[in-house]
Amino acid sequence: MMTLAQLSVTVGVVIIAFGVPLVLVPGGTRRLLTAFPRNRMAGAILAAAALVWSAWEVNEMALGGIDAFKPLLWVIGPVLFALVVVYMDDLLAVRALGGLLMLVAGPMLDIQRFHPSHWRWVLAVLAYAWAIKGAVLILAPFRFRHGVEWAFKTDTACRGLGAAAAGFGMFLIGLGLTVF
Repeated sequence: MMTLAQLSVTVGVVIIAFGVPLVLVPGGTRRLLTAFPRNRMAGAILAAAALVWSAWEVNEMALGGIDAFKPLLWVIGPVLFALVVVYMDDLLAVRALGGLLMLVAGPMLDIQRFHPSHWRWVLAVLAYAWAIKGAVLILAPFRFRHGVEWAFKTDTACRGLGAAAAGFGMFLIGLGLTVF
């Protein structure tokens, strides 16, 4: 399991990796984000990751009387993946991204739970924000496109949001290296 310092640095790097293209190539990044919801390959990859992670989580849970059916997860999983890719392909990339955002919040909260520093609440709030955003993306995936259109209207807006994301990522890396 990761330490809180490792988690903070990892999340910071991921956020910087999202922010830097917004600063350096705002037009291309905007086009990529606009095309993302209908990207079938990205949807299939993210859905596979979310389904495998979900199956692993369910396999690790104590389910009482239905524990005997856990081996069926590894049969049901591929079937479910095929059904999702075939019948839920519309905006699948955004829905799968939402699922991953919801899944990543759990380990983030587990890691930060007992750390004595009050700065741990930064990651706790971020985890809850990601979980809420993930739920919204699953329930209303069209909001992703609306958000992209609203937030990234101009190159200046892209650069500003990218710089803010990169700054927050550097803040998290700083927390990971100095506080945690």
